[in-house]
Amino acid sequence: MKEFIRDFHRRVAEINKYFSLVNEIEQLGAFSTNSITFPSGEYTVDSDLQKILKSHCYLLLYNLVESSTRNGITAIHDAISIEKLSYKDLSPNIQRLWVLNDLSKSFRDSYVKKETVADNLQDALRLILDNDVVILEPTNIPISGNLDAKTIKELIDMYGFYGKLGVPEKEINNILDSVVKIRCDLAHGNVSFCDASNKISWSDLIDQKEKIVTYLTHLLQNIENYIDNKKYKK
Repeated sequence: MKEFIRDFHRRVAEINKYFSLVNEIEQLGAFSTNSITFPSGEYTVDSDLQKILKSHCYLLLYNLVESSTRNGITAIHDAISIEKLSYKDLSPNIQRLWVLNDLSKSFRDSYVKKETVADNLQDALRLILDNDVVILEPTNIPISGNLDAKTIKELIDMYGFYGKLGVPEKEINNILDSVVKIRCDLAHGNVSFCDASNKISWSDLIDQKEKIVTYLTHLLQNIENYIDNKKYKK
């Protein structure tokens, strides 16, 4: 089993532990004034605490989505690096990716001098013609804190690691869009932790978690198959 899949399973286990804790607290009821006994004494669990704990689930779920996707794509970059492939060895998808993300940087920045652009282009042409090893920089993976289903689909098309994803497209799109929105609202302070998950039932949140895990399991299996079959090569 590859390291990025082992890491995924570790993170899922962490999330399952947290969900188990929140589930026990949810069983106390929506208007709970029950107490939990700690060695230091009793602590009252009210509805606000339940909502806060539930909202944190979205931060954990988004972390799982982004870390798993990033680690999987990094594994593709590592496989290419280990084989020391030149531009001519790469599949058209990866060739275009290198041109798009690594070569074209100096062309996109308006403040770069035309002499610098010419030097960079000359270096790139020399790399291609001399069959030098291509390096895909991990900093150029297009993931920036808003990784929804649409962006993941773009990554799949960009690299070419196709396959079944285990959850209907429309359904997973809605789930991931919801996770990203709540995560961003919490991260930017647009909503309180009490209010973020106020309209979502605990059973629906559990269902969302299970579908995200299923979706990512298939996604990472597709990446593993892509690497094992060296589909990044021409």
